[in-house]
Amino acid sequence: MNKKISQILLTMGLLTLAAPAFATDLMDIYNQSAESDQVFQAAKYTRLANREALPQSIANLLPNLSATANTTYTKYDTVSERGFSPNSPFIGSLTPLGYLDYNSNGYTITLSQPIIAPINWMQVSAASSTAKQADATLGAAAQDLMIRVATAYFTVLQSQDNLRYTQAEKAAYGKQLDQEQQRFKVGLDAITSVYNAQASYDGAVASEIAAENSLRDSLEALRQLTGAFYPNIEGFKMGLPLLTPMPADVERWVAASDEQNLTLMAQRFAVLAARAQVKVNFSGHLPTLNAVGTYSNNAGQNFGTTTTHVTTGALQLNVPIFQGGLITSQTREAEDKYGTAAANMENTRRQVEVATRQQFNNVLSGISQVKADLQAIVSAQSSMDSTEESFKVGTRTIVDVLLAQNTFYQAKFNYARDEYTYLLSTLQLKQAAGTLTTSDLQIINSWLHAPAPQKKRHKEPSPNPSP
Repeated sequence: MNKKISQILLTMGLLTLAAPAFATDLMDIYNQSAESDQVFQAAKYTRLANREALPQSIANLLPNLSATANTTYTKYDTVSERGFSPNSPFIGSLTPLGYLDYNSNGYTITLSQPIIAPINWMQVSAASSTAKQADATLGAAAQDLMIRVATAYFTVLQSQDNLRYTQAEKAAYGKQLDQEQQRFKVGLDAITSVYNAQASYDGAVASEIAAENSLRDSLEALRQLTGAFYPNIEGFKMGLPLLTPMPADVERWVAASDEQNLTLMAQRFAVLAARAQVKVNFSGHLPTLNAVGTYSNNAGQNFGTTTTHVTTGALQLNVPIFQGGLITSQTREAEDKYGTAAANMENTRRQVEVATRQQFNNVLSGISQVKADLQAIVSAQSSMDSTEESFKVGTRTIVDVLLAQNTFYQAKFNYARDEYTYLLSTLQLKQAAGTLTTSDLQIINSWLHAPAPQKKRHKEPSPNPSP
């Protein structure tokens, strides 16, 4: 498990170093996002902070060396009071006998080593699980970044496709409007036909404005990930292969997700940490034994210089007897938190299982949907061509032509939407199974570029989603 997490994080680190200054395709934008996305940056710092629990707990097992130093200033005065005399002009007076000012300096070095300390070992166990949880959580954040980048990228491509199809539809409606206006002028059609064509054209103009705004919004969403604006990004230059998940058994995908899903893995480590914390709190009832050694050096002057050296060694046994029920309460609290962590883990496991089954079905249905969309485009094209020809000979009306054109472009809209939904489902299936890596993005990225002409095509790397 830890090897899988390390592999994901190492791959991300290497790719980040290779990130170019300006991104144009999926991998360029992903690399830039790995450096600039603040959600992922926060996840990295959270992991580093949580991992510090391990060295902090280990420190309690190691010797503790401390030193203290002191300096004391002493002013020493001696006086004598003269007694009362009737013949004396003074009732009484003080006579100084002597004075002495001096400094006393010293230092103490203390070395303490735990010998028997069950609570310290329990803390190391809890911190070890916390550190592993931090690694798994960051791995899940890395996969989430891949999904967010792919989603934002595909949204831009879909917005570009929608704008292109909308502009083509507007041009077709504009051409039809011109024809209707000419036919109306020569008396071949009624004014109603012009109104119908004008309404379709005006609707296409409004759709174009909405599509342009949608494209701008999707580009801004991409800017949020990278911190940079990319007015043009690479689109697909080749047809997307429609590949079923391998293996084609959903239960094997579910089994893989139960073992490798990083979010679920993090929850399991959280349960281990919570269980270890119960032992930590209960260890407050147990005695501890420490070896303590001190060395003191003190030098001072008091009617002569004196220097004192003191070396001691001791075993200190601490036996907790009663602390007002504090340890018992803390243990109960830790047991309740352990129950919470176990319930959260089980809930996450169920969510992951459901998500895996859903994404598996989404990939299969996505393949069928894209194939159906392609056939719908062909059928809509044939229907539109036939309707236009029939309109020319007077067997169809302008309304029929406009409806056929709308059906044709709607089929293209559906294809663009379902194509990117299918791609995203393949990535989300791997995310649910815990096997999503940058290699999956690289394969999709290779489809953004037209293959170089060559006599013999090499077989493309298999993009089949597999656990």
